[in-house]
Amino acid sequence: MRVIGFGEKCGPCVFLLGYFDAVHIGHRALIARAKALASPLGVAVGALTFTGGKRGAQVYVLKERERILSSLGVGFLYAARFDEPFKNMQGEEFLAAVAENCGVRAFVCGEDFRFGQGARCAAPELRAFCKEKGIAADIEPLVTFGGEKVSATLAKQYLAEGDIARLNGVLGERYFLTGRVESEGRHIGRTLGFPTANIHPAAEKYPLREGVYAVRTEIGGKMYRGIANYGPRPTFGDGRIVCETYIDGFSGDLYGEELTIYFDARIRGVMKFSSKEELTAQLEKDLEKIR
Repeated sequence: MRVIGFGEKCGPCVFLLGYFDAVHIGHRALIARAKALASPLGVAVGALTFTGGKRGAQVYVLKERERILSSLGVGFLYAARFDEPFKNMQGEEFLAAVAENCGVRAFVCGEDFRFGQGARCAAPELRAFCKEKGIAADIEPLVTFGGEKVSATLAKQYLAEGDIARLNGVLGERYFLTGRVESEGRHIGRTLGFPTANIHPAAEKYPLREGVYAVRTEIGGKMYRGIANYGPRPTFGDGRIVCETYIDGFSGDLYGEELTIYFDARIRGVMKFSSKEELTAQLEKDLEKIR
């Protein structure tokens, strides 16, 4: 997967307009349509996305989006920084920059896509621009889930609720987070007989509801079940979110390794225990639920 800076040259392509923060089932429908248009033309599929972003704003951070979009057949990402110069671009200026720099043969987007300064432009302006430039414009109807419009906002709602079943339905695959395993806290887990792989998600990643989750992670080509405690660690003076995962059936040192944790279900909320024995007993109960 190539990530190309906004304003650089690439293409030719069929170009997907959107943010692709969540890469949900609506986005997947757009990608399938773009691939169908690109195949007979013999061109790549490109997609707009953004770098950076404010804290806790993104369902999937850029490296996670790269992974998903590449697996779905997107050839490159055209990454813009959402700064003042970009936000102040007029709609036609934005489309012209993308069309020229990426050799766009067709634009594909959802019917709610908006662009240009103040998000003033929408489907009518896109159609008018494409007609003038001789570029195809494919504007797809919105996709719904449970009677609601599929969007990153809906995905974030389910993240905040810890509703993994609905979240995974909206995303079209199991929600995941990636990160490098850190050493802190592992020795505490070992004293309980539950050594954990601890990951701090990227600061810009939208938080999941605190709690204990049934998860899976792939190590050495094998998928392991596990339980993950997701939330801050005030006991250790750390307000950052940490995902502490006990990987059932695995023994070995994962420190420094990059892992992907896939979420299957929320088991319970965070509980306070009066003793190590009480905590260990609860962890055993949690494991019974996933085995």
